[in-house]
Amino acid sequence: MNARHPEVVWLDLPARYTYLHLLSDCIADLLQLVEGTTEAELVPANIQLAAHEACTNIVGHAYGNTGDGRINIKIALEFDPTRMTIELQDEGRPFDSAKYTAPNLDEVQIHGYGLFLIHSLMDEVTYTPLPGRNRWYLVKNLFAEGI
Repeated sequence: MNARHPEVVWLDLPARYTYLHLLSDCIADLLQLVEGTTEAELVPANIQLAAHEACTNIVGHAYGNTGDGRINIKIALEFDPTRMTIELQDEGRPFDSAKYTAPNLDEVQIHGYGLFLIHSLMDEVTYTPLPGRNRWYLVKNLFAEGI
């Protein structure tokens, strides 16, 4: 049996909104290696949106939209099981999960949907504050029939 090694892309981006399209492009390019994914058109868009929202939160909240800082990103397409994992690390202010309140979907609000979207679009979302850095880990199972 031939085990296929994960395809891995590393990005080290300035913490600025203008560079987030590079993350989206890498996600789309990696997903082209998978055939038979259920909901083939929605999967890339959902993963891109979740990753973009996480990075937007890092830029806006962890770094206060100062343009300082970096986001270290590891995107891995794994084949057994077939899934995409995205690890984001930054050195900004930690996220205080105790202050997070899920949005009330029955009321209109301007902000506060990002984390809700990330959790809704991905199969696993983990945030870990570490000494001097923050780590987000996102997982999307792809359920491919053929690779």
